[in-house]
Amino acid sequence: MALLLALALSTAFVAPRDVELFHESVLAEISHHETLRSRSVEVNWYRAAGGDRSRLHVADFKCDQPVGRRTCQFTLVRDGGPVELRGETVPDRLSCSARFQRNLRGNSPAWLVERRLRVPRGSFTGTTLRCEAP
Repeated sequence: MALLLALALSTAFVAPRDVELFHESVLAEISHHETLRSRSVEVNWYRAAGGDRSRLHVADFKCDQPVGRRTCQFTLVRDGGPVELRGETVPDRLSCSARFQRNLRGNSPAWLVERRLRVPRGSFTGTTLRCEAP
């Protein structure tokens, strides 16, 4: 019984030092897609901050695997409420999920949002980051 309780508690646990790395990875992924001129809901959410990353937050972060690749759910929150951008109202909160993998190279964050290979182009522009307005 204690083993089941420990397993249940560990499935949503993210070590405190890793939380900031996950958050930075999410914002880096959105920033990457912003440079590609994406029109996704998360990129518009990012653009609505006007370049002020201090207004952008990742909240309610939880993952379903305690080790290895992780699928995580979280909320993106932008200070200042909904914003009008190019004739559209951009929400200040988004419900999101993404798969993360350990980065074992360079000076990058320890966790990266996993990308998928898009065939036939062979590029890694597909992302596992998915967001929607609640």
